[in-house]
Amino acid sequence: MVALDMSKAFDTVDTHLLIKKIQNTNIPPTIKKFTANYLKGRKAYTLYQNCSSKQQLLKTGVPQGGVLSPILFNIYMSDIPTPPKGIKLYTYADDITTLSIHHDIKTAERNLEPYLSDLHKWTLENKLKLNPDKSTATLFTLDPSEYDKNLNLHINNTPIPTVKNPKILGLNFDPKLNFNDHIGKTKEKASKTINILKALTSTNWGKQKETIVTTYKTITRPILEYASTVWSPIAANTNVNKLQTIQNSALRIATGCTKDTNTQHLHEETLVQPLKNHLQLHASQMRQKAEYPSHPMHSLIQETKQPRQIRQTIFNNNNYTYEIKTDPNTITEDVINKNIKTIHTALVQKHLDNRLPNKIINTIAPKIDKSEESLPRKTRRILAQLRDGKSPFLLSYKNKIDPLAHPSPLCPLCKTQNHDTSHLFNCPILPTTLKPMDLWSNPGGVAALLAAWECALAGP
Repeated sequence: MVALDMSKAFDTVDTHLLIKKIQNTNIPPTIKKFTANYLKGRKAYTLYQNCSSKQQLLKTGVPQGGVLSPILFNIYMSDIPTPPKGIKLYTYADDITTLSIHHDIKTAERNLEPYLSDLHKWTLENKLKLNPDKSTATLFTLDPSEYDKNLNLHINNTPIPTVKNPKILGLNFDPKLNFNDHIGKTKEKASKTINILKALTSTNWGKQKETIVTTYKTITRPILEYASTVWSPIAANTNVNKLQTIQNSALRIATGCTKDTNTQHLHEETLVQPLKNHLQLHASQMRQKAEYPSHPMHSLIQETKQPRQIRQTIFNNNNYTYEIKTDPNTITEDVINKNIKTIHTALVQKHLDNRLPNKIINTIAPKIDKSEESLPRKTRRILAQLRDGKSPFLLSYKNKIDPLAHPSPLCPLCKTQNHDTSHLFNCPILPTTLKPMDLWSNPGGVAALLAAWECALAGP
């Protein structure tokens, strides 16, 4: 594979040549005339401290940020040379990637080299700058002995450097296509956003749980799930777990739970799916969207199975994606949207059904009553900890964590039973009609009970 870099391609588009290409399209004459007027005679000037420079006529480039600019650039790129048999071309804006597939490396190089020359010639004719210094070549192979091999490819007699981890559209590739490098860099990038969540709250003050979770979904999870429909069917569980630790950190910040809190409890408290389930949901919905005939990836569904499939994708891995078969003769957008909702419901329900019973109530934890949202963050933090039985409010927990500082796990009031979550509802010194289940169904009542416990522990 060769990734080519066209430096500042949007800025170097020749306006006159672009208009000429537009004239050769099947666009209606009125729109052609409008587009030509839109492009011709554009001028720019610089304004600094109320002083403006002379106007400069722009003869190259498409308007930056213009709605029509991507379409105009695609028209400019539309006559790029068609690759020969055995060579594939992938373009996105000014990123060009060529792919030569063959079991023999030398043959793959020989097949690709002439096409690279054709591309370079085309860029010169179209007044685009192809930067060989920023272009890279990568060998994808399952043979470890070939990982360090340098490819012999050139553009305009300039060697193209061979790299192991090219970055294409934000996705880091590697020779074995296991995406170890991408996941490692993703974890590093996402970790930096956790500090933002920490700045929004602490144990006793700050934003509520729902706000922190929403912030996580807005600034952190998009980093974790970027291009996941490509790498998630392939990534090893150990790699996905590396990203799961980032989500765990975010959910602990949101709930205020301790570091040794069960991860299932974190997801129940925040109504967030484990990352692996979330990625599987994304992949399944993307595959379902591709069932529609006009979808850009529809052709991938119809591809015949290769005799030797090197890596699984969302289109040939039924064990990973949740698939709903469709009839191409009757399928509509409404059917696709309905199926997407069905996939969401099915996968979420599958996750809920696979949960383990909560040890405090010996059954599956129910949904927390919304009345808890009106309680202070400090109280909500303690309630979340008690629902998992791991809270500094409990002497039994303190004894387990640091037996030297807290030698006894017994209740400081009755001194006969361990001071754990269940005992808060059964201590004879502070009788109550509340039960452990009220931690979920009646958080306000339990908050009042905790206030009584604090008063009793504080003494006269």
